[in-house]
Amino acid sequence: MGLLNTLSKIRGGYPGGWRQYARGYNGGRTPSFEQPTNPDDRRSRIPALGYREYWYPAVPDKDVSSKKPVGLRLLGEDITLFRDKNNEVQALWDYCPHRGVYLSWGDCFWNGYLSCPYHGATFNGDGECVEFITEGPDSKMVGQLKARKFPTVTLQGLVFVWMGEGEPVPPEEDIPPEFFEPETVVQWGFRYWACNWMIALENTGDAHNMFYVHRDSIRMLRFSHGGRPRTPIGYRVQIANDKSVKRLREGANTGNEAYYDKDGKRPYQLYHPRVNGYWPRYRWRRIWAWLFEYVERKRYRRAKYTNPDDWEGQRLPGMVRNNHWNHMYTRWGIPVERELTRATYFFSSRPTSWLGRLYDKLTFKLFLEWMIHFNFSDQDYDAMRSARY
Repeated sequence: MGLLNTLSKIRGGYPGGWRQYARGYNGGRTPSFEQPTNPDDRRSRIPALGYREYWYPAVPDKDVSSKKPVGLRLLGEDITLFRDKNNEVQALWDYCPHRGVYLSWGDCFWNGYLSCPYHGATFNGDGECVEFITEGPDSKMVGQLKARKFPTVTLQGLVFVWMGEGEPVPPEEDIPPEFFEPETVVQWGFRYWACNWMIALENTGDAHNMFYVHRDSIRMLRFSHGGRPRTPIGYRVQIANDKSVKRLREGANTGNEAYYDKDGKRPYQLYHPRVNGYWPRYRWRRIWAWLFEYVERKRYRRAKYTNPDDWEGQRLPGMVRNNHWNHMYTRWGIPVERELTRATYFFSSRPTSWLGRLYDKLTFKLFLEWMIHFNFSDQDYDAMRSARY
């Protein structure tokens, strides 16, 4: 580094030019999140750090060891996770009630207990101080000091945390139903996006960007259609059981059929008269699409993944759930900070044999996770992250 700094000083900023700070010091980074302040705009009433009275996915159970706690920030709150005497993952506020230092920087010297790194205040899974190392066994802190506890539940190998102030609701109210089905294979992934969770959630309801933003994704290169209808009004929606907002698929009386041919087929190209051009501009991508569409038709002959009606569409506190016929896709935008979102993905399937379970797990790890959660979703992120109100 010393040599590089010396060479940089010798160069003295040469050759100059206008490009380096063309977008200011911020460069190409996400602009600061500014929430509407007009009370007539319902977005001004949505918490920038999310809704607290819900269960949220935290960390894979296997990532919490018996020797060292794990620190995590959710909804602007710092928590620490560790294993108790029953080997179950528990969560405490990540501030020691004695001097406020991070408990996640401490250690689990005794199996089932977490000790603060500053004075050795040692807590059990309920947050009770059971020992205070620096004052010895007769410490008056024991029984008087208590760390705030966040309720947890572990399902399908994933730890969920209740982030609310009140008594937790039954986990079944907030956690997707497949987590309570032992026969269902649930796989997941995590990403971090430098934008507010509201921006990320609104993107999941965008009815128009499939054929444009995702035109070079692996998913869209496989098909000759646009994925979502290209109409001036987008999808109509309906509320299911006061819990989720479902998009109505294309069809009569939904407003989604505006650009369909008279025979009911979706045109590949549309003519835009004011620029005297077509979009998509070329038809060469259709050369190989017939093969993938043939395979897709075969897939639709298999058993359909079924859900309770209110577990599809957009659902609080921040998830979108799309039924892809034989598997269920969930993207859950979880607030971390005002300008950081934790995108959590669930990929759920119901294979009928051990060979099917192996196939689903391998294809997800070797290909589908990258194709859906990185290749496809990164195009969403690049498109939406500079959005503002």
